[in-house]
Amino acid sequence: MKYLVIDASLNGTGIRDKYEGNYLAIDELGLSCEIIDGFNQWLLKYEKEQYGGFIDNDIITELDEEGGKLAILIKNILPEIKLEYFYNARMTREII
Repeated sequence: MKYLVIDASLNGTGIRDKYEGNYLAIDELGLSCEIIDGFNQWLLKYEKEQYGGFIDNDIITELDEEGGKLAILIKNILPEIKLEYFYNARMTREII
């Protein structure tokens, strides 16, 4: 069973193998183009906030809510994987 983590760490793809540590390309997971596009848009917005120093707590909250929804959507499509969401700005995690 795969154990994946969704995170928006800089220089990552947004999804990584928890135990191997390597990042995966989102398009390797067999998701729809719509989900992949939404995921990539979220990743770009999170990256922008990281470069800005995570100064706006409201934006961080919105981004983490969006990321959490994406994680739940991916988990529902791929129920055979274990999935975790990592809150980059807050350095916390949640099992989905």
